[in-house]
Amino acid sequence: MPTTLKSYAGTTWFITAFSMFFGRGFLYSSWSSRGPEVQERLGVSITDMGIIATLFAAGAIIGVLGSGQIITRRGSRFLALITFVGMPTAMALAVIGVVIGSFPLVATALFIYGFPFGAADFVSNVEAADLDRTSKKSRLPMLHGGYSIGVLVGASLTSLLIVANISLEVQVGVTLLAIGVYTVYRVAGLPLHHGKPMHDASEHADARPKLTPAAKKRVTLISTIAFTFVLAEGSAAIFIPLALVTAGRSPAEAAFAYTLFSLGMAVARVIGGRIVDAIGRARVVFWSSVFAAVGVALFSLSQLGSFEYVGALLWGFGNSLPIAMTVSAVTDNRATANRSQSTLWTWVYFGNLGVGPILGGISALTGIFGAFLVPVALLTGSAIISRVTKPDPEVIRQ
Repeated sequence: MPTTLKSYAGTTWFITAFSMFFGRGFLYSSWSSRGPEVQERLGVSITDMGIIATLFAAGAIIGVLGSGQIITRRGSRFLALITFVGMPTAMALAVIGVVIGSFPLVATALFIYGFPFGAADFVSNVEAADLDRTSKKSRLPMLHGGYSIGVLVGASLTSLLIVANISLEVQVGVTLLAIGVYTVYRVAGLPLHHGKPMHDASEHADARPKLTPAAKKRVTLISTIAFTFVLAEGSAAIFIPLALVTAGRSPAEAAFAYTLFSLGMAVARVIGGRIVDAIGRARVVFWSSVFAAVGVALFSLSQLGSFEYVGALLWGFGNSLPIAMTVSAVTDNRATANRSQSTLWTWVYFGNLGVGPILGGISALTGIFGAFLVPVALLTGSAIISRVTKPDPEVIRQ
């Protein structure tokens, strides 16, 4: 008798899903925290590093696009094993590129790295959404917090290793081995049927339930909310340090502001489940949009006064929960969950891809602080349409 979703829904499932988020965040930050060293050793410009980031995002979009059908046919475990073997392998190739000083090899490796990274994001959220749906309490915020915690732990450990003069090759190599092996061990325990629709869709893909016109509209609106918050998060990662240095703050002050943003994200995700249980999904999206918009607006006034720390903290706190809420909302109907998530994560990674070009292009016209009006406007729009994240009316009627 195969393990059912309900019988597997417990501590083991939670630890496995949390490990998937944590491992992905840890691996990513272990590399990205070495960015200045990578740039120096390759002898390339900031523009070249931006090209690498764009290639990575493009690879992630490709990885997302095929994930839904793979999970429908083969299940979550199959895709999770491939992704958590693929990420360390591609990262190892990138490290080799740094060692031999080959920018093309590093760029290619990061493009390849995007495939399993995007797919891992997708399959992690498939498991998280199923676990959340079978639990009495909201689990998605804490599971998404696993990624934030992984990023913070990975970045902090990398900083300590840099101070201790541990080389990139040793640090990333040990990280790849330890986190890769542990995560593969965890996902290998997932039941074979996990992630598959409730009906048997392995033989005829066309037999999969299709979204109704109303459901398609709902998923599209929810995906625009996800796009907005990914754009806002990417804006923080790229432009908080740059904007503050431009405004005359020191690099240390700029780094501290981004740390506050990350801290707000992590703390809110840890306690977010209780907030969701108390006020509901749609209200969480509404108030998150408000807090994030106020935070970005305050930060944009940093040229006029010392608003950056409060602004960054509010920005991070507001940005923390809506992605998890959108995942929860589009997976209300488990029969169409994979199709809906495919749409959602495509929007998400286009948001990642568009951060640099959108805000960078606008900042060239208005200045870097003027560009922050874009996420403020989009966040305001998300607050207006936040009701779309209420429970799916079509599922309620069933």
